[in-house]
Amino acid sequence: MRVARSTKVLALLQACHAIAGQTAANTSNPSLTFKVASGGNDNYFLRDNVTSAQLLLTSENSTSAERRLVVALPAGNSGALVYFSPSDAETTGKNSTAALGVSLVDGSFKSATTDYSNVGVRADLAFDANATLGVTIIGAVRAMRDYVEGGGVMHEIFNYTLAEYNDTSVRLHRQWINTTSPTSSDYKSADLYLTAPAGSSAQLSVTPGNTWTPPTVNIIVPSTSEGQNTTSILRVTMVTNETSLTGLDVQAFFLPQNGTNATQALETALQGLADGTNAAAQQVSFLTYADKFTAGGWRFLTYFGRDSMIALRLLMPTLTSEAIESALGAVIERANSTGALCHEETIGDYASFVNIGNGHPEVGNQPFYDYKMVDTDLLLLPAISHYFLELPAGQRRAAQFFSKNASLQTGTYADILNRTIHYNLQRATPFSQSPNVSNLIGLRPGQPVGNWRDSNEGLGYGFYPFDVNTALVPASLRATQKLIEGGILDFAALNASHVANVASVWEAHAPALFDVTVNGKEAEARLESFVEAANLSITLLDSTARQPTSKLSFYALSLKEDGTPVEVLNSDTGFNLVYGENVSRDFLRHVVDALQPYPRGLLTDVGMVVANPAYDSNKTMIDVLNRAAYHGTVVWSFQQGLMASGLARQLGFCSLDNTTSVDTNPVPSPIPEWCSDAQFVRTLRDAQARLWTSIQGAKDEIYTEVWSYAFDNTTNTFSVADLASLSPSGTESDAIQLWSYGFLGLHDPNGGNTTSL
Repeated sequence: MRVARSTKVLALLQACHAIAGQTAANTSNPSLTFKVASGGNDNYFLRDNVTSAQLLLTSENSTSAERRLVVALPAGNSGALVYFSPSDAETTGKNSTAALGVSLVDGSFKSATTDYSNVGVRADLAFDANATLGVTIIGAVRAMRDYVEGGGVMHEIFNYTLAEYNDTSVRLHRQWINTTSPTSSDYKSADLYLTAPAGSSAQLSVTPGNTWTPPTVNIIVPSTSEGQNTTSILRVTMVTNETSLTGLDVQAFFLPQNGTNATQALETALQGLADGTNAAAQQVSFLTYADKFTAGGWRFLTYFGRDSMIALRLLMPTLTSEAIESALGAVIERANSTGALCHEETIGDYASFVNIGNGHPEVGNQPFYDYKMVDTDLLLLPAISHYFLELPAGQRRAAQFFSKNASLQTGTYADILNRTIHYNLQRATPFSQSPNVSNLIGLRPGQPVGNWRDSNEGLGYGFYPFDVNTALVPASLRATQKLIEGGILDFAALNASHVANVASVWEAHAPALFDVTVNGKEAEARLESFVEAANLSITLLDSTARQPTSKLSFYALSLKEDGTPVEVLNSDTGFNLVYGENVSRDFLRHVVDALQPYPRGLLTDVGMVVANPAYDSNKTMIDVLNRAAYHGTVVWSFQQGLMASGLARQLGFCSLDNTTSVDTNPVPSPIPEWCSDAQFVRTLRDAQARLWTSIQGAKDEIYTEVWSYAFDNTTNTFSVADLASLSPSGTESDAIQLWSYGFLGLHDPNGGNTTSL
């Protein structure tokens, strides 16, 4: 990493950045402090009247020789990534491969401000041996993530400079890529301070680098003589002058538990949420702000439209109008001129980097809005329809909401939403006129991704995603139909019957294009081959009935451009169950078949895997979608929540009993024909019970992003495995993930308590 040489001695640095807990003039954040241990890391979270931040530190029991520190702030999606390595054996007299001991001093993680009016956080770290500052990145969280998951590669534009230093203090400085002079109000930067606070025996030894090499920063820990009691503390402070966000506290986010117009299940779900006694309520509150929701920490502490909408749909019955309209408004505000909806908002220093890469350096760090996904556009209307037409919280609020003037663009929310409605209808019309593969909605030109499985490998290199075409397109159309019929908005150019007819064609014809049928004997042979390749036990197949003569049917993960199916059993049928209006008996049979024990189905002892390539005639998918792949045979918590919510919704159509339903889902008229088949309903309930047993098997991971499995061939059991330790690219899981908190809006029919998962 290139650094600039500087020999200026730092004067009064500690006094400059030791101020903590002061109130920033432009924020008023509810206080939050909590810790989450996940994936070999300890994660500390803080929100107060100064800032919001997450700090990650490698757990003390990690066998890794080095220790990693991450600081991430939603403000500008800014932060710092630092690796501390054991010093060389010649220097320390220790085995250089021994794990370095670095721990957070209790109570030291606090907000901090500086004399430069920068805002951030500080923390005191205790070192048990000499250490060297390794790779360090200051500024954009996205740059940090690119380094961690990109093979240790970083663009030199993100290099820091060495500013002031002495034997107890050092300042590492990052001026934003596209910024003006320090005297300008547009000046943006970040600083990382390393200091030995009063009473610490630690010292720093700094050797400046040159144009091509970073400085050498050694942390010296004196040897402890018998009877001595010295503490080697290094204070780390990361600050930036990005504007802090205003958080939604638990009272503003969750409905109170008051028994008014609430079902028994909803009242149960609300226990401990609004008063903050439920730890999960505080965690999801950390991710939500007055003008947008963020997706997850530490890697995605910024706006993602898809994540916001899916989380909202699952949590909506438990949320206040303020929270719901915050999320809906954020999505509407970021629509483009065609009506497409923003997938990801890139802000801060990384926005400058993206703008330069797109040939527009003149726009500086103006936010860059990404519209490459095809699913995000389809998730907004179902959420709006559910809120304003079906939930008590949305009653009589539509007129005021849709008349609101947008702050990020010109027009009212109604104007912008009309663009999205017409955009979605325009894309859906060709298939309604000629329902063949070529008229399905595929990936955008030049893009390898388009749905929540946002990797080329995650779609099995397919082009037409299953969830987009079978669930989300018709769901968006049905929501539009309902909004027209309900008089929520004035859609002058649309007719509800026409929209309904377009939706009907999609519902009737799209799923069949994804249907995969494999002869029973062939399916069994492929399954046995997969068990061997995946290093599983063949005895796992004995727990479920073999199919030596019958056929096996399931829905493809995606279709290639020529219509060839990617024959991977998958979890995306959950979208149809949550968003679908006319889910058929045949479709539900496919769901029941998928909710069998893995590897015959998707359910393990530690959750539902999102992809199972066991039946694919293309054997390369076994390696592409293995247990080390981000979208492979791994467990995404929100997918479990989606499936669980969808089963509850479908089964709720068969009964007026609302004691087990947290959400409000009006029973269709007429009710589904399969509801009169008691045996079939029992089959669905059995599948639901199996799913929840699987979910409860990894309840300690339930609010994280994703995890993998380890299999014990001796006991034939699965256990949770950290994805980062398996992934060849270093892809890891966020300790908290917004859409995983959808479980707070669900009820476990097996009797488990979802709010204490």
